[in-house]
Amino acid sequence: MSEELPHDDRVMLPTRITALAIIPVLSAAFVILYGFPFHTKALWAWTIRPSMSALFMGAGYLSGAYFFYRAATLKEWHRLQHAFICVTVFATMLGIGTFVHWDRFNHVHVSFFAWLLLYTTTPVLLPWLWYVNRRRDPQVLAAGDREVPQPIRTVMAVVGTAQLGFAAVMFVRPTAIIAKWPWALTPLTARSLSAYAAFPAVGYLFFAFEKRWSALQVLIEIPMVALPLIGVAAIRAHDEFHGSGLTVWGWRVGLVIAWSLLCALWLAMRRPVASVAPRTDGGKLGVPADGLADGLADGLADGLAVEAADQPRQ
Repeated sequence: MSEELPHDDRVMLPTRITALAIIPVLSAAFVILYGFPFHTKALWAWTIRPSMSALFMGAGYLSGAYFFYRAATLKEWHRLQHAFICVTVFATMLGIGTFVHWDRFNHVHVSFFAWLLLYTTTPVLLPWLWYVNRRRDPQVLAAGDREVPQPIRTVMAVVGTAQLGFAAVMFVRPTAIIAKWPWALTPLTARSLSAYAAFPAVGYLFFAFEKRWSALQVLIEIPMVALPLIGVAAIRAHDEFHGSGLTVWGWRVGLVIAWSLLCALWLAMRRPVASVAPRTDGGKLGVPADGLADGLADGLADGLAVEAADQPRQ
């Protein structure tokens, strides 16, 4: 009988390997959709029109690649665990949408096979990775960490609830949203974009249950990466917006406000905690100082060491 895993907050090796495998897939999706939004018929799993939807999705894929980079390099599991639930919701919605709109896909294109593989496996694989890692979270406030103030947690949870409700309506009844959206959507693109709305919404809901900033930081950084790219996309595709000026400008202003508030929260919570001694175990909040290669190497080395240490317990 296996012994209980230690609460050492380590990210297990299978999680790092999975993250490394997913990063190039999401990066390629970003290049295709954000770099060539008018060529989705030839390059993507289905034809996306207008280009704003492709650009929006491309921005989301880059933020997803950023998350999996963090999953491959961060040393503490508790910093990642909630985002795995967010990604699971996202992937499950896109997987369901694939079968609902099966006839809209280009079934002979390599991008379709990559899409199908990704969204039929990750809704199962990611919850399994969360399950096998979950007991490593020490569930304590580490030295140098801080608690998120209750008013902020309440606001974020309320925003998450509202946004998730909107995403649910957009997914279940896309026609109720299409007529009011600031650019043209099809039922397939509406359901796809609803998954992108649900991803951060689920993350914001975790503020209701989680107090540690270190466990919430990545959830804030993911939309911080995506929103500026969506803003640039709105400039690139400005002629594709339609409807009332209130709707269009409300969407644009809301985008800027959302990103500004997320940045303000991130900066405020990153302030040093004067009353608590800094960590001495090598844990870091930011990108490894020695760069991507060293970060990946350190992460894999840690994973191998942990796996070797756990082996006798099997």
